[in-house]
Amino acid sequence: MRVAKSEEKAFRDILKLLMSQKYSPGDRIVEGDIATELNLSRTPVRNVLRQFVAMGVLEQVPRMGCCLPRLEPNDMRDVFRTRIYLEPQAAYIAAQNITDAQVRELEGLLEKEREYFSKREHDPYSEVNEKFHMEIAKISGNAYLARFIQHIYWRAALYTFFFDRFYRRKVDESNALRDPNTSNSCREHIKLVEALASRDPERAREAMYRHVESTYNSLTTHRWAL
Repeated sequence: MRVAKSEEKAFRDILKLLMSQKYSPGDRIVEGDIATELNLSRTPVRNVLRQFVAMGVLEQVPRMGCCLPRLEPNDMRDVFRTRIYLEPQAAYIAAQNITDAQVRELEGLLEKEREYFSKREHDPYSEVNEKFHMEIAKISGNAYLARFIQHIYWRAALYTFFFDRFYRRKVDESNALRDPNTSNSCREHIKLVEALASRDPERAREAMYRHVESTYNSLTTHRWAL
C-alpha cells in the first residue's frame, strides 16, 4: 500500500511538472534530477517514468533514457484519430449501461470542471478532465477498451498541455478564459452527459465524436514552433 501511494504521488507530481512546460519536447527526462527536484525517492520515480513510456507520454531513447516526445502535426492527427475510433464507442456502450448514480457522479465532475476553469487551476482541471473521460470508459464495462483509451488520452494530453490556450504560460488573462460558459470543453461535456442520461447510445456516440473532433480542431490552429 505504501509503495502504491508513493507511486501515485510520483505520478501526479511528475505529470504536474510536465504540464508546467519546464521541459520542452525533445528534452531528456533524468530520473535522478526528477527525484531531487520533487523530493521523491528514485524507485517510485523510475517506476512512474516506465509507466509514462508505456503510456506514450514519454519515449525511451537508446543511450539517452527517457525524453519528452517531439510533437508533430502528423502524430497529433493519428493520436486524435485513435481517440475518435475508441471514445465514441465507449460512450455508445456506456449509454446502455449507465445508472442514475453514475449520471450524478458525472454531473459532479462537470461542476468541478467549471469551478477549476473559472479559477484557472490547471492541475485539478486536468485531473477532473481525465477522470471524466476515464469514468465514461469505465462505465462501458469493457476493461480493454478503457485501458486503450487511458493510454491514448495521456498521449493526446501532451498536445493539450502545450497547445491549448488554457494551459499556455503566456496568455491574455481575459474574462473569456475564466467563464466556463465560453469553454468548448465544458459545453460539450454537458451535452455528453445529457446524452448519456437519456440512455441514447447514438446520441452519446455523436456527442463524444463531436467533442474529440472539436478538441483536435482547436489544437490545429497552433503554429508549430516546438
